[in-house]
Amino acid sequence: MRTYSDTDRGQIHLRIFPPRVPEGRPALVCLHPFPYSGSFFETIAPLLGAGRVVCAPDCPGYGGSDPPSEMLSMEEIATTMHQALAACRDWLSAPFDLLGFHSGCLLAVEMARLKPNRIRKMALVDVPYFTPKEQAGRYPESTAEACYSEDLSSLEEVWEFSVRKRIGGMPFRRAFSNFAELLRAGERANWGYHATLTYECAQRFREVRHDTLVVATQYMLKEHTRKAAADIPGAAFVERKDVTRAVMEEGAPAIAGEALAFLG
Repeated sequence: MRTYSDTDRGQIHLRIFPPRVPEGRPALVCLHPFPYSGSFFETIAPLLGAGRVVCAPDCPGYGGSDPPSEMLSMEEIATTMHQALAACRDWLSAPFDLLGFHSGCLLAVEMARLKPNRIRKMALVDVPYFTPKEQAGRYPESTAEACYSEDLSSLEEVWEFSVRKRIGGMPFRRAFSNFAELLRAGERANWGYHATLTYECAQRFREVRHDTLVVATQYMLKEHTRKAAADIPGAAFVERKDVTRAVMEEGAPAIAGEALAFLG
């Protein structure tokens, strides 16, 4: 099921996966990495949905959500997500749980900071927990505006990254879907990295007071994820040595198992 919510920054598109077995467990909201959309969780959502609603919204400017007029901070994105979810009271009541992947982890932390009473637990997978120096070094290239033209060759770099040189364990159709979602963001595709690379990770993570699970895979960001877990008071940390690639595809059963065991 799909729906839209009105917010101060336009309409937000949300994917809703009803529970396979209605048991009344808290809903789980999945927060996608930039520059993709909530479709990133279509492979794992069926594994998470026994007894709970799973929701995968599109952040502003991604997927089917309206684009912002300027780059947004993580706080602004989190505020918009809360507005969108608050409008869905028929199927999502607070407190609910959060599952973040890559930049979605930072969004989860910020949503919990802004509205702590609306969040129950968080599961964070592969956290881009960068120092200010690392953020500054990545910022210029990561936030550069994408340039497309009527020349088909302008899509070549995105095609190479998403499809031809896709990570092992990712089927072609899945890679093609990610390619299409990336293109939907247009020339604003990299705007989300502004929020990621200006976020005060150390300060915000040390302020977390929610039950939190941090999962590191072998694919990338393992050491950054370990540092993130160390800065969250009382966080549970798990390193999955068996997940070496395609985290939300090939590794989906392992990640879903860790999340469900933690969320209860």
